Amino acid sequence: MPKISKPLTTTEVKNYKPKDKMYKKPDGKGLWLVIMPNASKFWRYDFRYGGKNLSMSFGTYPLITLKDAREKREQARELLSNNINPISEKRIKKASESLTFQNVFDEWIELRKKSSSEATITQNKRVMKNVINWLGNIAIKDIKRSDIINVLEKVQSRGVIETAHRLLSLVNKIYMFAVTKEYTEHNIIADIDKKSVLIPNKKDTHLAAVTDPKEIKQLLIDINSIGKKLKSDISTIFIFKIIPYVFVRSENIRFMCWDDINLEKGVWEIPKEKMKMKVDFVCPLPKQAIDILKQIEPFSRHRSRFVFPSPYKNDRGVSGATLSDTLNKLGYQNKHTFHGFRSMFSTIAHELYKEHGFHSDIIESCLAHKERNRVKAAYNRTSKFKYWDEKKKLLQWYSDWLDKLKEHEIDCQSAKIKYRESK
Repeated sequence: MPKISKPLTTTEVKNYKPKDKMYKKPDGKGLWLVIMPNASKFWRYDFRYGGKNLSMSFGTYPLITLKDAREKREQARELLSNNINPISEKRIKKASESLTFQNVFDEWIELRKKSSSEATITQNKRVMKNVINWLGNIAIKDIKRSDIINVLEKVQSRGVIETAHRLLSLVNKIYMFAVTKEYTEHNIIADIDKKSVLIPNKKDTHLAAVTDPKEIKQLLIDINSIGKKLKSDISTIFIFKIIPYVFVRSENIRFMCWDDINLEKGVWEIPKEKMKMKVDFVCPLPKQAIDILKQIEPFSRHRSRFVFPSPYKNDRGVSGATLSDTLNKLGYQNKHTFHGFRSMFSTIAHELYKEHGFHSDIIESCLAHKERNRVKAAYNRTSKFKYWDEKKKLLQWYSDWLDKLKEHEIDCQSAKIKYRESK
């Protein structure tokens, strides 16, 4: 039978004197008091795990009392009963205590890089700045619900309601990751009543789009006045000049690179890593778009890989917030968003299909929409240049239609009547 150690007493622990060599006294169940020649004392716990004899320290005496050491021993024994190595658990806990929100977010974003586009990663970083600026240096386990709510209130006070909704959703993902990795014990976001802290986000607001010919004409006129009215930087001015003709998503035009375009052939190839649907996309460039790119080329090609670099840093594209703010300043808040240029093309192309003659599949292909019908999609695995000639002709028709509308060659009233009749 194994020898059963007599438990130590508080008096014994206090009175043990140093010797020429280190020695130890048992308390039982693997706990030892180790007395060093320099008179220091510390607690050691011996155990077996994975078929090996292991030891771990519980700290020095008298900082850790006999009672404290026994509590730590029982905690370790509980972990062992669940097949958990108490040494690993201790290291994880120690590491998590020093992990800041910034540390956890950086680790999370690194994992996302394997499955998310560069545009999505950039957007996530931009949204999370609202939290990082206030809470980034605080240990994630010490952040409280009230801290998160305060940040949300600050964001909403600026009027960017959609950003606040995105922010809370993103922070929730960070905390789910942190709990999974045992960096914190609880997801505090799960305890926040969203309806109590978030201003309702109107679903139709961020998809608002101008589609009436008369209003489209005014929008085009207002866009041409951005340089004079708002004194915007050259990248913002030219993004708004070109977007009605190519109507891609915000992140695609903002991160458009010179290496991706061929002005001679009128081709813009967007790799799948930059696309929402993770599929390579080729956008035909109408004559108007090519002319605009040639105009900005002398100003941006030599200073950045981006066609429309940020006015603040050449290694970044124009921010999405800048584009939204520009439209709002022009008077289009809740009336037309940057995404609205896509809706504008889709509406006009579908409603006036008799004028250009191209069917819905080609229109959707111009928008880089993925086939939703799985059976149809399975038999439709063709190259990225599918419908190339048709798409090129349709984009040119649409670009010419916009120019004629803007230059008074199309009567708004008659266009409006055609538009209504087609409905």
